[in-house]
Amino acid sequence: MSAIHDLIAQISDPRLRERLSAEWANAAKEKKFGLVFEDHLPELLPLHGAKPRKGDLVCRRQEALKDVWQIQSLHAGVATCVKPSNEAHPSEPTRAAAKAVQFPVDELLVVREFGEPIFPALVPVDAVANGPLDAPWHTLIEADNYHALQLLDYLYAGQVDCIYIDPPYNTGARDWKYNNDYVDGNDGWRHSKWLSMMQRRLRLAKTLLNPADSVLICTIDEKEVHRLGLLLEQEFPEASVQMVTSVINHSGVARAKQFYRADEYLFFVFIGEASVTPTGQDMLNPPEADEDKKIILWRQLLRSGTNARREDRPRLFYPFWVDPVRKRIHSVGDYIPLGISPDSVQPPEPGLVACWPIRSDDSEGCWQISAETARKGLAEGTVKLGAYTSTRGRWSISYLRNAEKERIARGEIEVAGRDENGALILKPSATVERVKNPVTVWNQRSHNAGAGGSNVLRALLPGRKFPFPKSLYAVEDALRFFVANKPDALIVDFFAGSGTTAHAVMRLNRQDGGRRRCVLVTNNEVAADEATALAAKGLQPGHPDWEQWGICRHITFPRLKAAITGQTPAGEPIRGDYKFTDEFPMAEGFAANLAYFKLDFLDKERVSLRRAFREILPLLWLKAGAVGPRPELKRDEPEPALFAPEGSNFMVLLDETRMDVLLQALQGRAGLSHVFIVTDADESFKTLAQDVREVADKANPGLAVVQLYRDYLLNFMINQNQDRAAGSANTLGARA
Repeated sequence: MSAIHDLIAQISDPRLRERLSAEWANAAKEKKFGLVFEDHLPELLPLHGAKPRKGDLVCRRQEALKDVWQIQSLHAGVATCVKPSNEAHPSEPTRAAAKAVQFPVDELLVVREFGEPIFPALVPVDAVANGPLDAPWHTLIEADNYHALQLLDYLYAGQVDCIYIDPPYNTGARDWKYNNDYVDGNDGWRHSKWLSMMQRRLRLAKTLLNPADSVLICTIDEKEVHRLGLLLEQEFPEASVQMVTSVINHSGVARAKQFYRADEYLFFVFIGEASVTPTGQDMLNPPEADEDKKIILWRQLLRSGTNARREDRPRLFYPFWVDPVRKRIHSVGDYIPLGISPDSVQPPEPGLVACWPIRSDDSEGCWQISAETARKGLAEGTVKLGAYTSTRGRWSISYLRNAEKERIARGEIEVAGRDENGALILKPSATVERVKNPVTVWNQRSHNAGAGGSNVLRALLPGRKFPFPKSLYAVEDALRFFVANKPDALIVDFFAGSGTTAHAVMRLNRQDGGRRRCVLVTNNEVAADEATALAAKGLQPGHPDWEQWGICRHITFPRLKAAITGQTPAGEPIRGDYKFTDEFPMAEGFAANLAYFKLDFLDKERVSLRRAFREILPLLWLKAGAVGPRPELKRDEPEPALFAPEGSNFMVLLDETRMDVLLQALQGRAGLSHVFIVTDADESFKTLAQDVREVADKANPGLAVVQLYRDYLLNFMINQNQDRAAGSANTLGARA
């Protein structure tokens, strides 16, 4: 692109130059440069069990989303359908009406096109309560993750501390679906489809992350690692992206006629001030590697490597004046400008000798720190005289780097006093573990996908299979680097798989008493082989006998329930122990709570008419932090003017004319985080919100007052067609 600007600048005709510049500016706005791929719009979601209604998009069940229609009318069990208007050519306004067709309603499957406005609700499916009543609940949502992310944007926009995802690796082995079809190695567009799928979800995920301090962690293997890296840099241009290589199978996974694969990759996207929290390991070497390793505390002050010549850093060329009799540093001189010989500099007192930064080849070098910093270090005991080399007739100077000073501050290095020349006497702490920054290659026995993944899952769910579960301890380590100092962190995984991320969060909470909360999203997809067998029996998705074998119901929830209770689905104590970091019997379980929901979709009219309180009540509980038991309104129970369940951290005023009831309930009530007020009048809401805060703020600092249902409706209406707008200028490029 820069070459085009250079060529335009060489055009002598000013009018032509101006016109070409303008045309190129317009082209640059529309054209996508860098990572180029097809958008593959639309992406569709089947809603098994949804009753077809007028206006719905549908397809015939046996056609697997191949041909989409829109219901024009319904009569006597027959639907009259036309092609969606956006598929008709502008020059054929009557085309849709001319090609109306009829199908039996029972043959139709309702679908949602990504980009349509949605009005989600959560239907409770199950729950496990094994923790304190006031503890935050972990959440499992059975849903397509795109629409679940839209829901999470309403609940937690800008609040998430960490997103950990393990998306399909697009190996070509039918490991994921696009529009209800498995994408395999024969699909010429599989890379482009995968990028399109990931881009949509990453754009929604970005809205969840705390812009001040958060991290996105994404695992991948060699099939898409390079494309994913480019996509992350494109979607997070303001962030820092780093890749880590992690050994997950020391024996290696066979690759025909190629090197065996022993590793996978983790991308870390650092948002805002996010940084790695050092631990006691560098992740490359085993802990025992440090046992006999000599710890070097004092370092040579003479600079080596790059920028080590006098002319590179002229202000770092100065003398230390040494008393050779007492073998101590007397003082630190000032730097001398380039061109002045050190031999011309006289000592401040007779008998002192100069120690200059002279390199091993006798050339003039420079020190690591300035003269002023050296004087401060000499006074505080962090700069001292080193050894004398008789063959060269020179002294060396030693100092403590900032890293060692930080270790002293953390207690990893103890100060035992000062020597006769005032230098600190140091020794490693016998009680405080040394903290290290991890490196970008991880080689830990605990990260083995077999022992830490498959074997752990086998103990929790005997007889149940799940392909390639992550090592529990690998996920735990990755999370610890970013949430170790955030005991109340909110963590999201929208490719939840078997639920390893929530399991790892529970282990972290057990280790330090944290109240971190994890939100998981996974669909209830049935494995390809199992789906074939079920279809042969005449079953279809949506049937209970089909759904019971889906990943969420057969693996994810049972796995987490087993981890929490310490019992297998058969009620037997889990055999075996957790290893590494925190070793204890699996049968002990965790003091944790988990709520399991299925995503559902509401009719907009019901929401607009304020007739969906029961359906969105779980959303309000989640928005308020999922603290304590989830309150419910029974089906036959009328909606009250004020919903204020005892022990809950939120209230809902459903009748805005009964503000007096709300204000009375707020008197002396502490521990509230949210008050929801149902009203369509913006000015009225502002007045009501101000009254609420005046009464409740002292006992409930930071109280959030939210307008219903307007807040809910606006959020999801805004989401419409964002899928179409996202990168509509993408052009064809990424093919297999």
